Amino acid sequence: MKRLILITDHYPYTRGELPFVQPELAVTCQHFEVSVICKSPAEKQEYPLPPGVKLYHYHKDATMEEKIRNLFGCLLDGNYYRSVFGKEHAKGSWRAREAEVRNFRLSAHLFRKYLRDEGFFDRIEHTIYYSYWYNYGAMALALEKQRHPRMRIITRTHGYDLYNERSPAGVQPYKRFMDRHMDAVFFVSRRACAYYKKHFATQDNGHYQLAYLGVPDNGLNPPGKGEEISLFSCSNVIPIKRVGLLVEALSLLPGRKIRWVHAGGGSQEEAVRRLAEEKLGGNPEVSYAFLGAVPNEEVIAYYKSTHVDLFLTASETEGGTPVSIMEAFSFGVPAVGTDVGGIPEMINAGTGFLLSANPTPQEIAAAIAAYADAPAAKKTALRSNARQMWHASFYDKANHTRFASELEKL
Repeated sequence: MKRLILITDHYPYTRGELPFVQPELAVTCQHFEVSVICKSPAEKQEYPLPPGVKLYHYHKDATMEEKIRNLFGCLLDGNYYRSVFGKEHAKGSWRAREAEVRNFRLSAHLFRKYLRDEGFFDRIEHTIYYSYWYNYGAMALALEKQRHPRMRIITRTHGYDLYNERSPAGVQPYKRFMDRHMDAVFFVSRRACAYYKKHFATQDNGHYQLAYLGVPDNGLNPPGKGEEISLFSCSNVIPIKRVGLLVEALSLLPGRKIRWVHAGGGSQEEAVRRLAEEKLGGNPEVSYAFLGAVPNEEVIAYYKSTHVDLFLTASETEGGTPVSIMEAFSFGVPAVGTDVGGIPEMINAGTGFLLSANPTPQEIAAAIAAYADAPAAKKTALRSNARQMWHASFYDKANHTRFASELEKL
């Protein structure tokens, strides 16, 4: 059996990647002898691993000597200059880019040293090295592959580790260097793949593969009763999720009986609560509830027990195909969402209502009204299509089995 060395940022020490990595790992560990290297600064393991999976924990703060050595290394590193001064970056300060690239390089070299010291590169035959994020963990592997060209290294890329605009400094360090050494790069949406090919690709198309994430089958959402429109949203309450837009939209639907529930907390939670009280509090036809940050199990339980007509998202950006929409579709709940990231690969006229990338409250309200006013047959078709979309593209067992099979071919 081949070995798979999986590098994560959070799982299993904190929740971070739990919804993504855990179901994938449950499948890949049936095909490979798996070791997980987690780079989380947390000290306590919060979540279990499947039986037989070995766990290693890495976290290191650089010493001053290491920082100085890295600074001199940058001066002799052509890829450093290309990352800082090349054309592939978003607008921003070159000083911020320089600091980002320099620190990225330092983290990669320190992590590579750890991997070498711990013997992870002693048996490269029949081993696949897999960085779940296209960050300095992937670069550590690319650096080592310069010494061992027969190494098999792969990475996924999602959002913050792909788009220049998602980086605080507006740059994705060393992407072309890493790309030249990757045996495969896996993407969570077609739009992400197209962006990468345009900006960073150095190899033929066969190296770049679509590998959707997925969610399990938890059954169907129960049918509705009466004329009330039941709406659900699930996201962090932070600026890029624009939850306040949903509040504004609901205030534009007078005369309709609406129930809206939002799951998720964040920096804007109190502000959005106040906005809801101001805009919706005086309308007896609208009820709403903010659940705050809740475990995913509670979200699933809500879908199982409570009828939902539409899932809503007004997100400003997405790296791939949102798991929140996958979950809604798995229960047969259609969605209203923005034309960003991989959302257009999920929401179409058959599965919901695709908004513009920057919708107005009026546009969101119109989509909700269109569903509410649709004949019963149309609503039934939307729910059926959403469920079919999930089964065809976002069923976790099928996707992860397909992914494991692709890895076995390497």
